[in-house]
Amino acid sequence: MTTPTVGDLLDGTRMLNLFRAAAEHLRARAPAIDAINVYPVPDGDTGSNMAATLAEAVAFADTQMTERAGDVLRAVARGALYGARGNSGVILSQALRGFADGAASCAAIDARALATALKAAAAAAYAAVAEPVEGTMLTVLRAAAESAEAVCGQLPNAGAGAACEPVFAAALRAAEAAEASTPELLAVLREAGVPDAGGEGICTILRAFYAELTGKPIEREPELPRLRLQPGDHAGEFGFCTEFLLQREASALDPSMVREALRAAGGRSIVVVGDDEALHVHVHVDDPRHAVAACEGFGTIARLKAEDMDLQRRRFAEAGSGATSAVALLAFSPSPAFDAIFRSLGAETVRLDPLRKPAVGEIAEAAQQLQRPDVIVLPNHKDLLMAAEQAAALSRRTTLHVLRVRSVPQGIAAAVAFDPTLPVGECLARMADAAKAVRTVEVTFATQARRMRGVNVRPDDAIALVDDELVAAAQDPLEALIAGIEAAGAAQAELVTVYVGDGIPDGTLAELGRRVRERFPNAAVELHTTGQPLFPFIASVE
Repeated sequence: MTTPTVGDLLDGTRMLNLFRAAAEHLRARAPAIDAINVYPVPDGDTGSNMAATLAEAVAFADTQMTERAGDVLRAVARGALYGARGNSGVILSQALRGFADGAASCAAIDARALATALKAAAAAAYAAVAEPVEGTMLTVLRAAAESAEAVCGQLPNAGAGAACEPVFAAALRAAEAAEASTPELLAVLREAGVPDAGGEGICTILRAFYAELTGKPIEREPELPRLRLQPGDHAGEFGFCTEFLLQREASALDPSMVREALRAAGGRSIVVVGDDEALHVHVHVDDPRHAVAACEGFGTIARLKAEDMDLQRRRFAEAGSGATSAVALLAFSPSPAFDAIFRSLGAETVRLDPLRKPAVGEIAEAAQQLQRPDVIVLPNHKDLLMAAEQAAALSRRTTLHVLRVRSVPQGIAAAVAFDPTLPVGECLARMADAAKAVRTVEVTFATQARRMRGVNVRPDDAIALVDDELVAAAQDPLEALIAGIEAAGAAQAELVTVYVGDGIPDGTLAELGRRVRERFPNAAVELHTTGQPLFPFIASVE
């Protein structure tokens, strides 16, 4: 946390620091906010959606080189528009747009400008919702704005040239009081015994703003109750949460016309935000195709996402978390057991046949079927890299991000680091770093005699490859594996994981574990029976 001077006005650098702090704190608190998510749908993703939206907003603003506060706020709002997730994220993006509009002319923000911006943020959020409901984040935003305006009016010169601290303090106190009262305003919250999740997200942002501004740590945050649902509650009534970006073609976009078209298509929880060039559309609808058809005549549809809210709610009821994201992970996998590993890490899988690699169009189609704006692809094989990158170039409605992992162990390491709440670029960087820390050992059988890199190979020898380079040959596959693991640096490694392929008898498994542990006593050793073809053993050394 930076050491601020409270009396200074907020220039672009300081405003961006406030938003960075808020994005980080909201990300940390997102699971607790998810756990009280009951309105409008109990799908357990409000905190995650707001955190992901704010993270995208900050990531975009970080790319803009400016010292003017108004310009920074416009960049934050633009990033939020394109990165908005879910109902709460879209409303947050519109509040950020209003905040930016309220301070657009400011090189630096004083108390008066801050109060004006907060008032504009609340008004924009209300305007974004087709049917505003009190007891939600809208109520919390309005209370914060009204209190900020009242305190500002008591300052000399109505806050012109004054420090922002008293306005932030008043806004935070009012927001927290309004959040505590939300169960009194909304029956569904009262019945569940929880405050509004979106409102708590707003309070979380304001707490982080105030802490970063004053240099004081956040001393207290309410301990949020955990919503408990029975798996049968509300079954089959929510439909699909559908989102997309609507971009102008010929005529300027009109949000009111888009809202009316969505209502006519049976849409609910309609939120349409943006400007005449681009609109972010959020709607709950029984069939996503109806929402798309209703809007296709207005412009070009991109970054389409449709999520089954009934399925989300059931998962939330059964597992206590239904957080979703606009980023999906697609992994190519050589066996059902590897499918299970990747799915446990949040990925969807496509079977990687050893004899027939998927075509470019098949890769693009598999990614688009996930119905997410962004899909991270793990090829997990060197021969699939080029096809995956061509699929990324062909894809239109979904943006494919190909992580150049050349083996299944690299892909698993990358999947462990997958965090869909992060901006896509940051998530990819973390995953790439994780994959680089892994060396891959593959044992297979030679089909002909050869000499490579000083290794003599005879037909039917077991050969060990480390990161695709031949390092050893032996008559016994287990001997080749031990040699490969050693060549990969296992003597200095912390973890050796061996994935055992199809047809290896149980007796070999016991011998394998004993010999690897004896040979590399300083490394933890894990064994998994994964049943992959062609490779009796695959190992990772970390």
